[in-house]
Amino acid sequence: MRYIESHLRLGSGIILALYVVQHLINHAFGIVSIEAAEAYRETIGAVFQSLHGLVLLYGSLLIHATIALRSIYRRSSLRLSLWQWLQLLLGLSILPLVVGHAVANRGFDLLGNIDPNYYYVVTSILLKPVFLVKLIFLIAIIWIHMAIGLHYWLRIRKTYPRILPYAYTLVVLIPALAYVGLFSMLQQASGWLEDEQRLDRIYAANIAMDSSDVEFLRGLETQAWIVMAALLLLTLVARQIRLWRQARKGTYSITHTDGRKIRALNGVSLLEALRNARIPHASVCGGRARCTTCRVYVSSGLDELDPPNELEARALNRIKAGKGIRLACQLQPKADLAITPLVMANQSLAATLHSGGVQGHEEYVVAMFVDMRGSTNLGERVLAYDVVFILNRFFTELSTALSESHGHYAQFAGDGLMALYGLEPERKSRACADALAGAREMFRRIGILNEQLQREFGESVQMGIGIHGGDAIVGTMGPPSTPLLTAVGDNINIAARLEAQTKTLGCDLIVSTATLESEGIDYSADQVQQVEVRGRDNHVRICRFSSEQLAAIDITNV
Repeated sequence: MRYIESHLRLGSGIILALYVVQHLINHAFGIVSIEAAEAYRETIGAVFQSLHGLVLLYGSLLIHATIALRSIYRRSSLRLSLWQWLQLLLGLSILPLVVGHAVANRGFDLLGNIDPNYYYVVTSILLKPVFLVKLIFLIAIIWIHMAIGLHYWLRIRKTYPRILPYAYTLVVLIPALAYVGLFSMLQQASGWLEDEQRLDRIYAANIAMDSSDVEFLRGLETQAWIVMAALLLLTLVARQIRLWRQARKGTYSITHTDGRKIRALNGVSLLEALRNARIPHASVCGGRARCTTCRVYVSSGLDELDPPNELEARALNRIKAGKGIRLACQLQPKADLAITPLVMANQSLAATLHSGGVQGHEEYVVAMFVDMRGSTNLGERVLAYDVVFILNRFFTELSTALSESHGHYAQFAGDGLMALYGLEPERKSRACADALAGAREMFRRIGILNEQLQREFGESVQMGIGIHGGDAIVGTMGPPSTPLLTAVGDNINIAARLEAQTKTLGCDLIVSTATLESEGIDYSADQVQQVEVRGRDNHVRICRFSSEQLAAIDITNV
């Protein structure tokens, strides 16, 4: 139901927006002349004047208004953001204002066969200036409501920043031209009030109408106001009754990662519960599952939750969310749970469009750590600019070697880097072989680089490499503005520790034997030993290599 409702809200909103845009453009043609505005109405504007167009238009208006009332009914709290309050209040103001406009045009058309053309409408406004005041407010309210809705729908799309300058121009230009066109038509028709014959022709159909029909239409606006006020009141009353009944169903507890613990009524979404408790929580789309900024990691109570609905499932699949990640706006717990927000509440919109945060899934990868030897001493012997040049050349060669061996650059730290192998499903079975090929290519390229550095600076660079494979959490992590696809976990730490052991053992490369054996790669028993890895109780069995020994390893049949 939420999925259908979401699409009905969006679809009806787009239809109404298209009508409003073309209708204001129609008004803008009044700058040229009333005849030009009327010609537009009879051609392009005729799309919404046909029976099918009217059914689509008024059906969309009814659907949009019904969904708005339903959203009010569903809310456990009316604590909304500023833009949500503004959009809601403007939306509720539209219907009372649009009723009079619809009755004066479409109502008289249906009962009196009166064509609501621009000659008729402009003359009516001249005769009753109150119509002009209502129209000015109606255009402004509808346009602002529509602009807010479109902005908060489109702002989560990557292409939106590029079109935003043009959108701002249109948002200002279209209503401004509509107002200018409207006043221009009033000025053009100002002399008509002295022409009795013209007025008789314009109002001939009105004069011929039955007086009872006229009285009915005149009273219809007031009746419509009463009906709309009653519907809003009934919605608020029904909402309160729902909350009373909901309170009888019990509560659930939320343990927040910051240590706070709150309770909420069963059936209240996690996002509403957090806002009711005045706990800031990110949500760009207003809780409609159009974005994933309200996502949380459920560390406790996951098994007690209902599976994601279709809206939530689509959004989570879009970002390839791992197990335990849910959308707070769609999650309606019935049992206690513990959560960790994955997007900071005060984060900018640009940052929320990146995955960011602690997010990922567990999979087998082979991690490689590479570190330059003696970079500190190098800075004492050559100029700072030359150090930067050497480091850039060093990392360029490593990056090229990674690219050629199906490796993924994951992290950079000073004079070293971390790489991952086996991220591509088709390379998973030979991740270690690819890592060894990458290490071999790195040593080859650094050897060539050292020949150049000896000629230019009389210096050379050395490096140590550690390789270890195992399960790790792989995902997009780090600062939201510069996220990286990387990995964390105990097996990643082991690879880093093995790289550090190359200094102690005086070798160029260390690979855990478990990683070599997982792909059936042969190694010499003379190169094997047990090493103590900091942070682990058990020793790790490793195989050490020099760059020459690495070049002799056969990985072609892996």
